[in-house]
Amino acid sequence: MSGDVSRRSRGAGSVQVGRGYGMMAGMSIQARALTYKRQKEQSAAIRLLHADHAPVLLAVLAEHFPRGAEARPAEQLYQLMAEDFAVLRDTFELPRTPQAYCNEWVKAGWLVRKSGTKTTGETLEPSEQALTALQMMDSVSAPRSAVTASRVASISNALQALARDTDPEIDSRLRHLEAERRRIDAEMAQVERGEFELPSPAAVRERVGDILGQASAIPGDFARVRHELEMLNSQLRRQLLDPDGSRGDVLDEIFAGVDLIGESDAGRSFNGFYSLVVDQERGAWLDTWIGQVLERTDEETMSPEERTKFRTLFRDMEDAGYEVNRMMTRLARNLRNYVASEQFAEDRRMIELLRDTRKLAADAAEREELAATHKMQTPLQRIGMQITSVAQVKLADPGAEVITNAVEAFEPEEGDPDALYQAVRESEIDLEELIAAVKETVEGTGGASIGNVLDRHPATQGLGSVVGLVYLALRHGLRQEGHEKVRFEEEDGSIRFAAIPRWYFDNAAVEEMQ
Repeated sequence: MSGDVSRRSRGAGSVQVGRGYGMMAGMSIQARALTYKRQKEQSAAIRLLHADHAPVLLAVLAEHFPRGAEARPAEQLYQLMAEDFAVLRDTFELPRTPQAYCNEWVKAGWLVRKSGTKTTGETLEPSEQALTALQMMDSVSAPRSAVTASRVASISNALQALARDTDPEIDSRLRHLEAERRRIDAEMAQVERGEFELPSPAAVRERVGDILGQASAIPGDFARVRHELEMLNSQLRRQLLDPDGSRGDVLDEIFAGVDLIGESDAGRSFNGFYSLVVDQERGAWLDTWIGQVLERTDEETMSPEERTKFRTLFRDMEDAGYEVNRMMTRLARNLRNYVASEQFAEDRRMIELLRDTRKLAADAAEREELAATHKMQTPLQRIGMQITSVAQVKLADPGAEVITNAVEAFEPEEGDPDALYQAVRESEIDLEELIAAVKETVEGTGGASIGNVLDRHPATQGLGSVVGLVYLALRHGLRQEGHEKVRFEEEDGSIRFAAIPRWYFDNAAVEEMQ
């Protein structure tokens, strides 16, 4: 009887606590409900899931954008979608053209249209919200256990590492490390005795699923970073042109060599990720571990689709990260070049003139000197030419201009360091980036040629990277016999090759550059 009373008292207490919590959380629930209502109305991801053609759009994204926010030429995507529609029209009603649907999806915020390059033309890519919707749908179609041992272990290890890394006390950190060492020593002793168990196929499936689940969020993260960087670039350009804003501060930082794009929150976060991805030693270990897991599992443990995703897991992250890094570098370089260009001065002058004009118009309107029906007595000068007869027009004949001089073969010569330096200054080549690339390559290999540097650090500045490295070689490098062919990519996406004299950078050269 006393047990029953005890249980009742605990139950009553629970009820009372629940009521108290409900009263305190009344406003919180209302705030949550209003927040969810606003998100439902404003979120492009939720609107996509409610759209009539959501299955078709999601299938297109999953089929033609397997790595997430990877731009495709628009014409190429239209052709692929036309082939898809020929199959889908048996099940779905698709009366419009792929181009019409893409235009609609761009307006809805599910696709992002960009101008592209001369080679690719206009491009299309999924938006962050579209990738979020795709991830939500994939999680529904392939649900996993709510709680898995691997997920709990991952959270536990992350918490342990966070507690250790945030500990300011030396003694406490040493105790944690010593405890970890004792645990590892005990585990090693067990392995030496053969006292260990292999995980079951079910446990392996759980851990593979958790790994792939975490990786599936990365494309959306990339899209979010790209969007944030592009918005930051637009914001910085507006600040540069704002007469009353923080233009001076932005200019001072740019002239001081501060990379405002890379130093932003999104830039620093991505750089931390990218430094881990491009680490060759880490990448080699990841490839090794992935290969070992694939060798030790069968189709019962991992499906063919999971094996494909698992095999290309790190490579996809590396490729997608490279695209984001290239975009970030291009934005930073274009911002520096814009500040040093005549276009910036012209744009700033234009804004000042427009501002003065608006002020004069407002003052005139206040003095009732200018009304909506007021006629302007401003004469407009007629431009163009008077043509009274068609015979006056003489068309140019391209064939009339014939080159009579013989074409002379170009003989390459050794460059002049001073002339090359002048070319570097005029073209705004980022020498700091190139010096850092040379330093990292030499530290990793002991010595490197220009080709070796470009192999580890692709030419983010196009031909400018090659010219800048040649200049550094003329100043600090060691000349070697022969030539070497280097590869670089221009901003329009075209691949170029250049034959340059073979130069060698060593540790002494790196010290001279510092």
